[in-house]
Formats: sequence, C-alpha cells, structure tokens
Amino acid sequence: MSDVLDGTSAAPADGPLQRRTFLAAAGVGALAVAGAGTAARAATGRAPARVATVVLNGQVFTGTNGGARAQAVAVGTDGKVLAVGSNADIRRRIGPRTVVIDADGGTVMPGIQDGHIHPLGAAAQSLNPSLGNASMTVEQFRARIQEMLDATASREPDGWLQVTDWNPVGLLPAGTVADKSLLDSLNTRRPIYLQGSDFHNSLVNSRALALAGVDRTTSDPAGGKIVRGSDGEPTGLLVDEAQGLVARVIPPASPDLILAAQKKMAGALLAAGITSFLDAACGEEFVNTYAELMAKGVLPQRITPALLIDAELATKPQEAAEFLRGVRKRFAGPDRLRLTTAKVFLDGVMEFPAQTAALLDPYMDAQGRPTDNRGPLHVSDRDYRALVRALDADGWQMHAHAIGDRAVRTALNAYEAVARPGRRSRRHTITHLQLVHPDDYRRFARAQVVASMQLQWARPSSFNDDVKPYIGPERYARLYPARSLAKAGALLAGGSDWAVDPLFPFIQIATGIDRSNPEGNQPPLNAREGLTRTQSLVMHTAGAAHQLHDGDSGTVWPGKRADLIVLDRDITKVPVKDIRATKVQYTLISGRVVHDADSQTGRARAETAQRIGAQSTGRTSGKSCCQGH
Repeated sequence: MSDVLDGTSAAPADGPLQRRTFLAAAGVGALAVAGAGTAARAATGRAPARVATVVLNGQVFTGTNGGARAQAVAVGTDGKVLAVGSNADIRRRIGPRTVVIDADGGTVMPGIQDGHIHPLGAAAQSLNPSLGNASMTVEQFRARIQEMLDATASREPDGWLQVTDWNPVGLLPAGTVADKSLLDSLNTRRPIYLQGSDFHNSLVNSRALALAGVDRTTSDPAGGKIVRGSDGEPTGLLVDEAQGLVARVIPPASPDLILAAQKKMAGALLAAGITSFLDAACGEEFVNTYAELMAKGVLPQRITPALLIDAELATKPQEAAEFLRGVRKRFAGPDRLRLTTAKVFLDGVMEFPAQTAALLDPYMDAQGRPTDNRGPLHVSDRDYRALVRALDADGWQMHAHAIGDRAVRTALNAYEAVARPGRRSRRHTITHLQLVHPDDYRRFARAQVVASMQLQWARPSSFNDDVKPYIGPERYARLYPARSLAKAGALLAGGSDWAVDPLFPFIQIATGIDRSNPEGNQPPLNAREGLTRTQSLVMHTAGAAHQLHDGDSGTVWPGKRADLIVLDRDITKVPVKDIRATKVQYTLISGRVVHDADSQTGRARAETAQRIGAQSTGRTSGKSCCQGH
C-alpha cells in the first residue's frame, strides 16, 4: 500500500485500472463521473470546487444502485464527493495541490457508521484488568483474581479491584452459579467489583456491599435485582439496574488516566474506519465529555449520544420529556454532536442464570420442561406507549434495547401507535433483536422502524449453545432473523456494541453474511438468515446513516460528504471468510485523511486499536449490552 502522494505523482495507466468489480456482477455498480466543470458552472453560475483529494486504483463500493463500474473518487475542498468514475476520468481532475491516494486495488467505500457502540465505556474499561470472558473452574477463577490482587497489593486495604470481562455463565462445571463467598475467601480486605461481560450482571464481595450500604433491607431498584439467598441476604450478584448501587460508590480514575484512555479509544475508532456513531447509553456527563474531546480535536466523527431514560423515569413521560429538553437547553457543543435520540432498556439478556430477556412464551428449564418464567419487562407495554407518545411529540428518536420477542413487540406496539402515513419518520429503533416473532417481521416496515443488529453474535458459540435448552429448537432456529426482517422490508443498521464486543467491524460484516465461527467446526447458525454481501455492507454504512439521521453520508455519491475508507483488499470479491481480516489503510472524514495506516502515528494507532479493540474478544455471539446500563 502506497503512502499518500502529492499531486505530481502518477498512478499506472493500465493494469489494475481495468479490473472488473463484484458490484457490476451483482447489479450494484458505481456511479459514472459527475458532470464536468463546464456543466457545473452552467448549472450553478459558480466555478466548480477545486479537487482537494483523489483516490485512484480502487474498487469503489458506492452503496447505491445503477451506474458504471468505478475505480476512483474525487473530493472537493468542501469535503464532499465531486465525482466517481474511472482512473482516467478522475486523474484529469488532479491539480497541483491535490492529495492523491493509491488504493492499490483495495475497496474504496463509505466509512463505517456504528449504530450502537459505547466508546467512553470502552475507554474506562481499558484501565482495568480483564478475565477475558474465559470459562474456568472455581479454583482457576479464585487463582486469577488473587493474582490480580497480588499484582496491586500496594492498594491494600481500601483500594477497589475492578475487573472486566467476567463471564457470568463461565464457571465450571456448567451450571455453577457464582456468589460473594468466592471473593470473600481471597487473601484481601479490599472491595472487589467484577463487571459481567454482558453488562447485565456483576459480582461483588461483602466489603463492596458494605461500602455501598446494600444489605437484606435494601429494596431492588426499578429495572434491577439484588440476588438474594434463602436467608434473604444479598449473594453478591447484581442484575441490571442493581449494579449501579455498588458501581456509583467506586472512586473514578484520575482525569489524566481517563483522558489518555479516551485518546487511545479515539485512535481505535479511526483505525477501525468508524466515521460516525451512536453512543447507546449516555448521561448528560457523557454529552459534556464528548463536547470536550471534540474541542480538543480528539474525535472528528459525528456523534449521537443516546440519552438514557432509566426504568423509573420511563414511567413518568412528562418528566422524561422535561429532562431531555433540559439537556438540549444546556447543551453548547458543536453541530457534529447531535442530540436526537433517547435510550430505554425494555429487557435484559436471555442467558441462564439471568434470563431477563422478556419472552412471549416462557423459558423452559435445563431439561426442556415448561416453566412460568417469561422474563421481566423493565418498562410495561402501557408505560412505553405513553413514553413514546410524549417523546415522539417532542421530536426524539427512541432507541430500545430488546432481546426477547415480548420486548420487541412492546417496542413495535408503541412505535405503530405514533406512526402516521405521510409523516416524516422519527426513525425509532429497536436494537439487538435476538428473538423476534414471525408475526412481527412486517411491522418494522409498516411503522418505518429501524432494526439495529449486532450480527457478530449470529454464529455458533457457547453462549448460543447455552440458550438453546431454555428456549427449545423452534425458537433457537429463529435467532437473529436478519434476512427475514430484510425480506419483510425492514431497514437494517449495524452496530458493534463495543466494549461489550470487540471493535472489529469486518467480522460483523462477514458474520452477517455466512453466520459462521471460523474458530470452530460447526455449521452456520441459522444459515438461511444470512444476508447478501451487499446487504451486509449497506447496513453498516447507508443503513446506519439513515438511523443516525445523516442523509449527507453513507454512500459514495457526488454531493455526499466524503467520509470514506480505503481497505487493504477488495472485499467485494474476496471469499467471505477473508473479509474478517480486512485492515483499514486510510480513513477520511469530510475528505480529510484522519488515519493513514502506513504512517508512524497510524501504525501505533493500529496496534493500540488491536489491543483495546479486542479487549472483549470471546464475548461475541449472544451476550448483550450495554455499557452504562
């Protein structure tokens, strides 16, 4: 891969310029060159914008229908795409100050837009030791935690030990349930907090419970559960909103450490090709943090913070509306930081022992016998309808966490109630969608609901295996129904759920197609639900751009903002399994190169991205959100 070249360099006139593209064979071609300068002058009365940057020798995935094959893109000084066409066409536009990028045969495509991610949470998480989401025996588990305590023994007796990536279903033998006794028996007096890799479960020791004032008399918070033993005492397991009872008393890291972690996080996003994103669970303090990072030049992306409405506030729609209006009124950040979206958790996760995803039909027990447990709805159908009516009237887009089919139906009921023919959609969104009832597939299109899916979960895994006996083969065969939703007319958007999952967008894209786990030897998970290559690429670009209300991006088209990435291979042609290893060579935002993998900064950033972007490796495939819950 060549470095960025100055305008005096010339790309080869033949060879790769004549390569055919997957898009042409699929009927999804690139655009022809946009109108020439004389046509632009005649139409507008102004001279055409100067060409600031061109990308040559690529295979352009435009994300649009129709047009001729394309190998190159020209970007104007206004940061917008001027033309898409052949190398010869675009080369004629190069001026003395034009920056020339050689794509070297790789794909040129819209930047990845992440419709569900938690970057600030990922930055904070990177400061703590990790259990790597591993499965282990009780003895191995205790030994690992003791090693972490011994490595930081200078923090005795009062310094908190926070550990990430604890697997709540990972104690062996299978079915072993953790409790505080495992931590209380360690050689320490320190408070300990283990964050579950699903972010719906935490495990703490007795010292942590005492510091938080949690005992047998403490009531469960709305949307949460303090797991208790037969004696009524807390066991140390905290579910959903109950996690905050302890998490809020943990002292934060120093500002310098946090800022350093946030800068590494920002570099990881650019190296991954993320040009816009939605932070899927934000308080007002997150909005302020993003504004500060933008002011420091750390984050050049467009960011949508989804402001969190907790389970209690969700039952008070007018108060929720006032809260959101207040945040907007106090907000003084840049235009790139857009307050459009509110987030609500309708349920939890499907995995045992939590089983907090809300199902239409009850869970079964481990032997496949019926139970009366359908999982809790954190917000009732009636309350969510009232909340959506109030916030929709105020112009807010809803982003609902829904894993189970009852939670999905609850969201659809509310969104249909505010849908009006001919009215511009708020683009209300349901995210995760592990299980959707077939009767509800067509309702997405009717109410113009966005289906935000994390398809790295849609593959064979121990987590999906854990779910199967509790839901039975019929429901298991319908997990992550991406193709069924697309066929029914739903608009799909992609998201990583980092740091719940690794920050590897091209694994998401590939798994959305083949539903396979390359690390195993199992058949694909519900292969008939796999997407086409074009569908998977579009859901992570134009689909997410639609979700984020960003009509100026998401495709490579004249007049669109030049948020582009250049890849190290032609992902429109390589075998699907090879998409997973794709590297981003260049990331451009508004036509400006913000990541060059071959530069010294780019190499360091890519190494950091590989390290902190992979900090959740092993978690993919069924564990769900969300940081900040």
